[in-house]
Amino acid sequence: MSAESVLGNHWLEPLMPVFPCEILQLAEQVPFQAGKLSAMVSPPMLQRVGGLLRVTSSFYSNLIEGQFTEPVTLAPTAPKRHRKELTELAMTHIGTQQAFERALAVHKNLPWETLFSPAFVARLHKRLFLGAGDEQLSLSDGSQLVPGQLRDVAGQEVLVGNHAAPSCQSVSPMLKRMQQVYGRLPDARSRLLAVMAYHHRLAWVHPFVDGNGRTVRLVTHLQLQKLGLVSPLWSLSRGLARQQASYYARLANADKPRRGNLDGRGQLTQAGLFEFVGFMLETCLDQMRYTEQALNISNMRERLQTIFAWDERIKRAGIKLETARALHVLLTQGTLSRADFKIFTGLSDRVATDQLRSLVQLGLVESATPKARDLYPGLPIWFAQLLFPDLHQRMNAAV
Repeated sequence: MSAESVLGNHWLEPLMPVFPCEILQLAEQVPFQAGKLSAMVSPPMLQRVGGLLRVTSSFYSNLIEGQFTEPVTLAPTAPKRHRKELTELAMTHIGTQQAFERALAVHKNLPWETLFSPAFVARLHKRLFLGAGDEQLSLSDGSQLVPGQLRDVAGQEVLVGNHAAPSCQSVSPMLKRMQQVYGRLPDARSRLLAVMAYHHRLAWVHPFVDGNGRTVRLVTHLQLQKLGLVSPLWSLSRGLARQQASYYARLANADKPRRGNLDGRGQLTQAGLFEFVGFMLETCLDQMRYTEQALNISNMRERLQTIFAWDERIKRAGIKLETARALHVLLTQGTLSRADFKIFTGLSDRVATDQLRSLVQLGLVESATPKARDLYPGLPIWFAQLLFPDLHQRMNAAV
């Protein structure tokens, strides 16, 4: 039986309907807000917040799947004994995101349509399960998940909740059809809308036997990066996890058949797709605004004063409240000379030197060597969670 007779590509159409004005307006706000956010942060600080947000994305993407991982243990500098206690899938998510982000940065001329290719999606899925053990790859029916293997190759049908995924024979034809449409759009706004529509359509096709959610969210992240919209300063997965019930509800609503003659011209509901795309764009904007507020200079200054006055770890290290001012300047500018940092503390040179040494030991300030001229901000997870309120909040709805 052919894929077309099982469930044809016409079920996906129209892949790019004419979106209403309110959704187009949201799509126009996203690049503006992304540019505004990036302009707030110096390159050194951008790099450090980027590392932090990879942990955030892994934490929330796994939380959406019902897998809680303590963010502190996800940090690259976490003690190995703690990292071993964490599931390998969580660490692999961070490594995968970092590797593919680096590849996109190096291969700037990579065609847009490549990010919609079946091979790209399969390679991402395979990398996400790199090094997974037999127990992690074990499926409910007793079989083993093959990382990167599409369902048509595996010859397996899937029922996820109330969603009966398209026949396995339809997977590759549907993925190729989506690449043809979404991968050839010429302008930035259409491409952004395509990314959000593809998120649903790819989840609906359910190309793999398992691991689809993490894969789909990471594909979306990388496509947004290709568009220049994902500075490392915000996490879509964070927004989706914090609204998990709404996220799943809108995915499910967009899965439904057309609701009548006024609901588009395809087999699936057009209104449901519009609702989902609007929700995704609003989530992007919400997360950008969260980071913008967290990085606001006056807000950060007040939080630092509070943290330095009350945090037990900082008090045990003997850190004086005056050093919060110098650290605030460092966080804002991204780099300071050792001499300038000590001046900003307002303390004597000897006391300022001792304070700086303690800050380096705590990881709040980074220095290439004990006497290096340039200093950089450090963002250990425990400190970042104090500096950015609710960054890694464990939502009840997402557990």
